[in-house]
Amino acid sequence: MNKPERADIEGYLSKFSPEMQDMARKLRKLILELEPQVDEVIKYKNLFYGNGGMICAIVIHKSHINLQFARGRELTELGYPLEGTGKNIRHVKIKEPSDINGSIHDLIIKAFELEESF
Repeated sequence: MNKPERADIEGYLSKFSPEMQDMARKLRKLILELEPQVDEVIKYKNLFYGNGGMICAIVIHKSHINLQFARGRELTELGYPLEGTGKNIRHVKIKEPSDINGSIHDLIIKAFELEESF
């Protein structure tokens, strides 16, 4: 199996506030613990996770992070409380480190399960 691609995370995060950097690192760590073989790339100035296409992305804003899901509409239909009105992409807002909890864990797992079943 090929080694998954990894972004230059420290160089990328250096332009954000220390609080946003810490939350992004925590979220990144969770994603990579749950899916260690997923590729991580910087695309459109965001961190994308997937294998050939986006499964989820970390989008850092000034005061929060959006964890975006490519198949977010389907996740919403399954009962996950995501925001957004795009055709498929939905997101959850993360405003503080404690927001990265069991429900985020379950959401990430379900997003990768959807991708594997596709």
